[in-house]
Amino acid sequence: MKKYLLILFSIFLLSCSYDKIYENRESDKQDAQKVINKFYFLVKEDNNKKEVFKLFSDRFFKEVGKERFEQILDKTDNDFGKVKDYELTDSWTQIIKGSNPISKYKLSYLVTRDSTQTKEYFRLQKENDSIKIISYRLDFDIIPKK
Repeated sequence: MKKYLLILFSIFLLSCSYDKIYENRESDKQDAQKVINKFYFLVKEDNNKKEVFKLFSDRFFKEVGKERFEQILDKTDNDFGKVKDYELTDSWTQIIKGSNPISKYKLSYLVTRDSTQTKEYFRLQKENDSIKIISYRLDFDIIPKK
């Protein structure tokens, strides 16, 4: 009987998952900011959209096709102007290490453009040791302040 209890207890211990969770570490925030800095650099310089697309996860393009996203970027530039400056306004990171590792990031920016300011929100996730954008949202005032 003791033998069976020992075996059951061993199986129980082996089936447990031990995860370590890190939230809002400065180094994790900086890692995510590098991706967004590259995004804004490429958008400001009007570089090849293919380079911009490399920053995004395939999951993103399953929801929004590449052609559609390119139209969104172009329309944003045409309607609000080019990016002049951007400032991080909020961030959240969560890194889980262990049996089910995952790295998630959320960053919010106030973006100054030629004619107005926009609020832009990014969700990122680590995929194959590379941080990719999985969600991008842009908010703006319908009636801009003068």
